[in-house]
Amino acid sequence: MTFSPIRTNRLQAPLSLRRTLAEGRGFTLLEMLVVMVLLGLIMGIGVDGFDRMDPGYGGLQSTVSTFIESSRERARSSGKPVLLVVADATKDQGQRLQRFVFRSALEATFEPRFQKREGLQISGDAALGVIGRYGAGADLERGGVLTVHGRGLPHIQNGFSLEFDFLSRDGKGGQLLSWDGLLHVVQRKNGVLEVSIRARGSDEEMIQEVRLETLAAVVNLGSWQHFRLTADDGKASLVIDGREVAQSPMPSMLAKPQSALRFGADRKGWSGVIDELNLWARVLELGPEMPTDVRLEIPTKKVYFNRFGLLHPDHHVQSIPLRILALDEEVASFSIGTFTEEVGL
Repeated sequence: MTFSPIRTNRLQAPLSLRRTLAEGRGFTLLEMLVVMVLLGLIMGIGVDGFDRMDPGYGGLQSTVSTFIESSRERARSSGKPVLLVVADATKDQGQRLQRFVFRSALEATFEPRFQKREGLQISGDAALGVIGRYGAGADLERGGVLTVHGRGLPHIQNGFSLEFDFLSRDGKGGQLLSWDGLLHVVQRKNGVLEVSIRARGSDEEMIQEVRLETLAAVVNLGSWQHFRLTADDGKASLVIDGREVAQSPMPSMLAKPQSALRFGADRKGWSGVIDELNLWARVLELGPEMPTDVRLEIPTKKVYFNRFGLLHPDHHVQSIPLRILALDEEVASFSIGTFTEEVGL
């Protein structure tokens, strides 16, 4: 009589697991991830639950410091100052970082071959192609008007920086530059420059005329000079050859220009040569918005960077501490230093 072996119902480990144990190998990353997901589903958490367990407040420090560092880089690349602002929270959204930067809005080399591309229009005795400071220039020595249309009227209500080179050969003076509705620049016979800018505090307020006048003669006849006029953040500044010669407080917003920018005038216009025009418009760029339960604690709502990307010494004499609070508890902190951000207060 033959007896067959009795079979028992034992749980047998999967073949792959038995091989793994027999060979003394560990588990692969994929196998462990599968186990974690299954455990999460069993516990009723799921993949999204793992995210909820770590709100990610630590990443806010990286987000904020990256935006600040990129603001420094914008200043260095444009050669213009940058203003960083911490906007207050509203009913529907949290605090927000934003910055005012300068973008190129209008430029002209006055080279004859670029006349159409730069939108140059000549009238009267004005001409292109004379020897300028850097190549060809615009000739207004016999009068006439040179209009620079560019790509249309730029949006400069938040501010602008206007630069060009000029050469005055006689002392008759006259209308050097005009931008109807916004700006006029006049050279007097005694070499004094007068500037008038139209501005307003807000859209509802009356337009005001801000005047700048040099206290002494700044025009050197027969010599090339660099003209820079900046209007931003409540201040207008006139700089000739790197030296500030006039300044004045002004409302925060500028009036809208009503026409294209013009050099010279049909009557009593300026006489000389113009070269290398550059207009930079000051624009607002929005940065990261904080969650409603997060607050940025900083002693000043405005951080100024100069054209080298450094903390502007006229506004900041030391590093600026910044704390990131979530539900009124600090989750990160660093300081905005002169050269870069410094972690670990």
